[in-house]
Amino acid sequence: MQPISPSTADYIQSAKAGIESLEYIDDLIREYLLFRGFKDTLKALEEDLEGDHDKGFHAEKIVDELLGMATGLDADGLLEYWKYLSYRFFSHLSPKYHRTTRMFEKRLIRLFLVSAVNANKREKIRQFMDKHGKALGQQGGGDWIPWLGLEYVDEPSLRSEFAAHFSDDWLVSLKSALTDFIQTVFPAMAVPRIMLFDKDRREREALQRRLKSYEEQLNGETKIKALELSCMSSALVEDHIGGVAVARSPNLNPAAAELEADSIAAIDQSLGVIQTSEPSSMLKISQEEVFLEHNSGISLAKFSPTGTLIASYDDECILKIWSPDLTSTAPKLKNELDFTVNAMAWDKKHAHLLYLYDDDGYLHTLNTNTNLMSRQLLLERRHPWIQSMQASSASSTLLTVCSSKPEATSDLLVHIWDANANKTIASKRLSPGAESHGVCAALNHNGNLAALAFNTGHVRLLDTRILETVASISTKQKGLCSAEFSLDEDSLMVVTETGGLTQWSLRKDSQMTAESSLGIGAADGGPVSADSRLDYERVAFTPDRENIVIAPKDQCLVFNVDSAALTDTMRRHKGLVSCVDFVADRSLSASEDGTIRVARYRKV
Repeated sequence: MQPISPSTADYIQSAKAGIESLEYIDDLIREYLLFRGFKDTLKALEEDLEGDHDKGFHAEKIVDELLGMATGLDADGLLEYWKYLSYRFFSHLSPKYHRTTRMFEKRLIRLFLVSAVNANKREKIRQFMDKHGKALGQQGGGDWIPWLGLEYVDEPSLRSEFAAHFSDDWLVSLKSALTDFIQTVFPAMAVPRIMLFDKDRREREALQRRLKSYEEQLNGETKIKALELSCMSSALVEDHIGGVAVARSPNLNPAAAELEADSIAAIDQSLGVIQTSEPSSMLKISQEEVFLEHNSGISLAKFSPTGTLIASYDDECILKIWSPDLTSTAPKLKNELDFTVNAMAWDKKHAHLLYLYDDDGYLHTLNTNTNLMSRQLLLERRHPWIQSMQASSASSTLLTVCSSKPEATSDLLVHIWDANANKTIASKRLSPGAESHGVCAALNHNGNLAALAFNTGHVRLLDTRILETVASISTKQKGLCSAEFSLDEDSLMVVTETGGLTQWSLRKDSQMTAESSLGIGAADGGPVSADSRLDYERVAFTPDRENIVIAPKDQCLVFNVDSAALTDTMRRHKGLVSCVDFVADRSLSASEDGTIRVARYRKV
């Protein structure tokens, strides 16, 4: 048995705490309704709680109810309750789990038939078969045929086809397996935020402990004390990005000013503040590994938000979740999907959730802790072609941009989906104003601002809360394939298919502030070849936005954003690179040859 990974254990603990706190949450709601004077609503709540079919999400109580109906010979109640559970829970699972739900339904029906024989009430069998026998007999496999005549069989417990179902061990096994299945289904559901309060509380406590630790470290620095003495007459002004700018007092003498500058630099370094006066860092590869996880070309690959896992999908519709760290205890998952994945994104708030968008407009959510998958119909049929999918860093929301045609993007549907609540936040059709052959998207740090960069060179900035255009940029550059907000969100960086990199101010009338070329053209200055042209999946910025990884042809190149200098290169694949990604201090490149290369970096 594989050990439980820390992320899995934390998720199980959070899900358990959420279910165990249901009664407490119900009490809070009662208290609130009384405070507001909503007596009729409170009465309706109490009535609903009395007839709670979900049994407070306790799998044991649900299973006891099902088994009680079967052994109590209440066939109609049993089938009705199973129908409710299927609609409420099981219908949201991936189709590959439908066989499991049908298997448990079959076993519950057979428990009812066996119980009728044991109670010597064979008329119950006749009544049931009169109503449902024809449908059972038409089910594939023919394993129901012997059961259709159970009413007329003497001592069926002695017949080989029935004997196992009359044993106590069979009933115990059914109860255990059904309980495990339902317990596994519940964590795959998207729960309301109010049920996550205990998880949020523990996360806040962990952050407070870390903050206290940092404060203790800072208080021990002598330069901090020097700063307190020298900056006594200085005014601290909080700027628009939440940093701290120091306004020097004109009365400081040169020595004090120098001490102040040194102290500020020391604090900035200890807190990880980017020094805008210093040149940005260069990345060098310190370690590189190649992984042979797939037997066919890889079309999509993404790091999890923490960088501990990789989700990779190949041309044979095989999805794998695995760790590039040899010492990792995380279980490796492999799923043979019955649908084609066109886009993939990790939930950045809940690192165990992976979103997959298929070619029929369905959004599949894979819980990597339980390997259960649910699906929702996300978009209307008129816009089935996904152009870009982005997950917010601040919440469990997804931005999808889809088109009515596979290549042209003259008719777009922009969709904001709350994956936690399984509902649409906003949806709007857009026209870029000119025929475009591609669009890519980027989200800012809180997901409230989206940048849509069209292949024609036009960029549109949207307020994602209302999907209204708040600004636009005309880059006059053809072939835009990637966009990203700067770390301070004062500018937007866009990349073209031929390696052009420009930065545009978001505060100074959308002016271009920098322009460079990443130099992926031919050596003689000729046009860029078709297989060297970049696309959205083959461009990745580092988290600090100081460096960029691109993959023309079969190799990853690392460039510094400010200087456009080539700082390092990864080893070549045997096939074209299909996608790249970057998280923390490592990058990946996936290739059509079925290999994935993972590199670690150090700053110089």
